[in-house]
Amino acid sequence: MPPPPLRVPPPPPANFNSEINPAFRNRPYRLGPGDQISVQVQRFPELNFTGAISPEGVIVLPLIGTVNVRGLTVEEAQQRLRERFTQFIKNPQVSAALLVQRPVVVTVTGEVARPGFYPLQTPQLPAALAAAAGTTPTAQLRAVRVRRTLPGGAVAEQVVDILTPLQTGIAGPDLRLEDGDAIVVPYKEVTADRKSDRDLASRYSLAAAAVPVQITVTGEVSKPGFYTLGAGSGRISAALTTAGGVTAKADLRAVRVRRTLVDGSSVEQPIDLYTPLAKANDLFDFPLASGDVIVIPQLDPSIKNLDYDKALVARSTLIKPRIYVRVLSYASGGLTSFYLENGSKFLDAINNLPVNLADLRKMALIRFDQKQGRAINRKIDAKAALEGNVSQNPMLEDNDVIVIGRNLVERIGYVLNTFTRPFRDTLGFILFFEQLRNGVNNLFGPSNNNNR
Repeated sequence: MPPPPLRVPPPPPANFNSEINPAFRNRPYRLGPGDQISVQVQRFPELNFTGAISPEGVIVLPLIGTVNVRGLTVEEAQQRLRERFTQFIKNPQVSAALLVQRPVVVTVTGEVARPGFYPLQTPQLPAALAAAAGTTPTAQLRAVRVRRTLPGGAVAEQVVDILTPLQTGIAGPDLRLEDGDAIVVPYKEVTADRKSDRDLASRYSLAAAAVPVQITVTGEVSKPGFYTLGAGSGRISAALTTAGGVTAKADLRAVRVRRTLVDGSSVEQPIDLYTPLAKANDLFDFPLASGDVIVIPQLDPSIKNLDYDKALVARSTLIKPRIYVRVLSYASGGLTSFYLENGSKFLDAINNLPVNLADLRKMALIRFDQKQGRAINRKIDAKAALEGNVSQNPMLEDNDVIVIGRNLVERIGYVLNTFTRPFRDTLGFILFFEQLRNGVNNLFGPSNNNNR
């Protein structure tokens, strides 16, 4: 079998790093404190010098003494030394060479693992990014900015595309950094349709290593709070699972991740986690960073959401695995409660309960609506549900209460209708029904249980 043909990378864009700002073109190197140089004087080896330029920018040589070379090119320094030796030697042959270049100190900020100030022995952009522990998964690698303050005080900026060389195999720009340069790696809004770019940016040599991230998860999740995700687990799916999964009220089409950037500004990344479930596509698993806030919004109850399959979401790994359901009935002696798998329906709850046949048409499903701040009381005909009426077999949600028997349905309904706001929140709703755990007669007074 012949080997597969080599894949030829696409040509770079026409404007790929096409124009280098004159302020960033490689200029002759200027000597400064910390540079190590060598000075050779032919025929007079005792006058040779090898060493570092002092903090004052000078070197001290035999015979001629102190020579200031700060700010000179190697050729200019060589000429100055020749002129000084001319005072003592006829037609001196002097050569100078740079042995070790001093480190340049640059600032690296933006979408890197460790923003800060870094001395670089190799004054190149990749070395600066490596010193800052690499770029984050949300770095805009096509528009890295290098800023330089010029002698007159003006600031020049050069935009560098370091992603295209990775994709095409061509050489990047020959940009030499100088003391005081600032490298800014901007944030890039990540989209699901640029998976190849994301994969490459996460695997290249300057990608930041995976580290634990501290994030906040709020909204429609089982356990809102602050969480630490282990190294390599900083993904939105892991965050939702760690927070106990989303609730049945969650709108996975409009998840938001809020991030504060190093300059104090904030960005918000919208994420649709529902469409991949509905279309059986790969999940867009957004990479998280420390400080991110994940907001899971609630489905708008005023909209029918016909295109949102709550049963599908309930079967996914993003949902809270189990829901807690309470059942109020005389046959059970008050309140009973149990866990069901998320996605369970009304009939799943009553299948194993002691229910009188006469009660099948006398049931209610009570659910606290946080947005409206009140309990919603819905009459249920379980007999119709058993006969196949799907409208009478709704999907249950966490903390739902099922009331069985005409007497209890009417009494609970009376309480809910008489007091416009009997519960301040979900906790008050739960506590109200928990009072009935030891017997319904304690709350409503003597009752004829047969009068259902």
